[in-house]
Amino acid sequence: MYVNACFASVLLLVAMDTAVAFPHRNSKCRKPLPDIRITVRGDNLIDLTHNFDDHAAYWPDNPSGFQLKNVFTGFVSSAVNFFYSTKLFSQPEHLGTHMDAPIHFHQNGKDVSEIDLKNLIGPGVLVNLKRNGERYGPDSQISIDDIMEWEVEREKRMRSGSIVLLYTGYGDVYQDHEAYFGSNMTGADSIPYLHFPGLSPDAAKWLIDYRCIAAVGIDTASIDFGRSTELGTHRFLSERGIPIFENLANLRELAESRRNFNVIALPQKIAQATGAPLRIVAVLDKVA
Repeated sequence: MYVNACFASVLLLVAMDTAVAFPHRNSKCRKPLPDIRITVRGDNLIDLTHNFDDHAAYWPDNPSGFQLKNVFTGFVSSAVNFFYSTKLFSQPEHLGTHMDAPIHFHQNGKDVSEIDLKNLIGPGVLVNLKRNGERYGPDSQISIDDIMEWEVEREKRMRSGSIVLLYTGYGDVYQDHEAYFGSNMTGADSIPYLHFPGLSPDAAKWLIDYRCIAAVGIDTASIDFGRSTELGTHRFLSERGIPIFENLANLRELAESRRNFNVIALPQKIAQATGAPLRIVAVLDKVA
């Protein structure tokens, strides 16, 4: 009787261990989902895009930011009197919520207009890096262990073709230049004084080699941490053809939804561009 009880307990433990297969660090990519069905309703969209305006964040050594000029606003008198308005805008490629194309850091990489749509539309993964309400460390680099923690908590690996979004908490202070960049300085002299987190090159390589991601985004001004001088994460992702989304908005709202979601990330299709303004949204799945 005692032997049978012990044997039953062993079988139960084996069964539990089989059912709860925690991800391994070097486990292979999971197959992509056979198909993705995105149902857009009025109540299941989260806009992950900051406004493009005078407050839009841009790399501090750029000569100018977003500019919107009036060309004509008024009434036109013709056979029918009507109102008409048109404006002209200009901005750096890498301003506000935008996409970095591989050509940004790889000589033979694709430009913005050449990015495959399969890298811009797909299942989303949100890695929440805030702890106890605190932003991720200002000079820290997001590690493989940080990302694996997401998988262990959910007892599953992310799918191949996922679009991974990194929530550091910095997007919550986007309107505060000093808090967002770690410095109030601008111009070329400001670059050594930048303080914000980014994705480590090792984690970027791991996401590609072992999780086969389609794209990666972050709610900071750069996918590399602020004090980086080698920009290794940019260089590695660009070499492997992975689009990068920067200055993402509303990741806190997405985290608080606790819902599975898909991502639609469509940049302005500018030929030969190294980056472009991006409109990116999360489409939430139905509540279980």
